[in-house]
This record gives sequence, C-alpha cells and structure tokens, in this order.
Amino acid sequence: MIWDKYIFEDTFFEYKVQHQVFDDKENPVKNYWELLAKNPHAERIPFLLSASAANYIAQLNGEIKSLPDVLGNTFFPIESFKLDLISSNVEDSSKHKIGITFYTPELLLIDILDNKYLLSKNTSGENFETFMFAFHPQVAIANYSTL
Repeated sequence: MIWDKYIFEDTFFEYKVQHQVFDDKENPVKNYWELLAKNPHAERIPFLLSASAANYIAQLNGEIKSLPDVLGNTFFPIESFKLDLISSNVEDSSKHKIGITFYTPELLLIDILDNKYLLSKNTSGENFETFMFAFHPQVAIANYSTL
C-alpha cells in the first residue's frame, strides 16, 4: 500500500538522521543492533521514529479501514500506536524493518464463536451493540482482564 511505503520511507530517512546522532564519529557502525550495543541511549530511536509515522497514523482518523468485520463494515477503532524498530542499516534500506502496534479503546470480549471475536464497544450495562471480527494473523489481544 502507498500508505505503508510513505511510512517506510519517512521512518528510514529519520532513522539515518538519528543514527548519526547516536553513532560514534571515530568508530561508526552501520546497523541498529551494533549501534544499540555501543550506545544504550540509542534505545530512544524507535520513539523518535514514531514522530515520522504520527502524521500518517492521524490520516486513519481513529479507524483501521482495512480490517472489515464479518458484515463487511470497514472499521476497527484505534486510539494509540507504538512503533517498534526491528532492524535497520544506514546504507541498505532493504534492512529497515519496523512494526506498528495499534491499540483500540477498551472493547468487551463477549465470546469467541467459530473463530470469530464477538465484541462490543460498550463495556458495561445490560444491552450491548456488538460486532463480530474474524481471527486475523496480524491481530492480537494485548490486554485481557476477567474483571
């Protein structure tokens, strides 16, 4: 997707800038893991790269439209994100790998039926407007409470 390409390009550009800031001028390294081993402060780079992705995330207007529910409605609410830098190399963009974790507002997991989550945006009360979302290989539950 073009959206993914823009995030990739902007975070790679920002990575190269930040790499220079944290690298040793006398004994430079090329990849993120070497940099992290030499300078523990380089662990801040993923947070700094987040600013490069923030404008693109804002374009989503709080919804991931590429994950439809079982009825084909293309919405999945998000309220925040975290960018992870998996690897990168200042000279080789093919080694630049990031991951973006999106967090939804609190949702109520009512049940799991036939490999689908039955969810509600309402988390309390007696009546729940629900939606059903099929299991997806790139979707995981990050926090679960049994109350």
